[in-house]
Amino acid sequence: MKEETEEYELVPMNPIRRLEKRVERVEKASGSEELMKDLMEIVKTNQQIVDEIIKSNSEMVDKVNNAIHSVNSLITRLDDFMSRVEIEGEEVKEEASPDFEKKLDDRLAKLEKRVNAILMSAMSKKMARPAMP
Repeated sequence: MKEETEEYELVPMNPIRRLEKRVERVEKASGSEELMKDLMEIVKTNQQIVDEIIKSNSEMVDKVNNAIHSVNSLITRLDDFMSRVEIEGEEVKEEASPDFEKKLDDRLAKLEKRVNAILMSAMSKKMARPAMP
């Protein structure tokens, strides 16, 4: 059988100590593996939040654009309505004759007399009531 012989060498200790310190740092870094996992999870969550904000922003822009189109449509319809009202008003003015105006004045005068009569009768009833003791 062969005898195993151990070899001996004189080696400076400084490089060995540096290697030992590196190994210790690597071993400590393996503990930071959990930290890296946590950081990666935070980055993923952050990216999801950014994606949701971008989606919400896009939806908001679409809704604002739809509102702008609706307002423009409403303005067009109001302009059309106002032009029709103006046309009808001009036609009524054209149709107004002196007889028609006189009839309106008479009706207004009668209406005014009725309102005055109602007010006078209401006031006389209040005056006729005795004051409550």
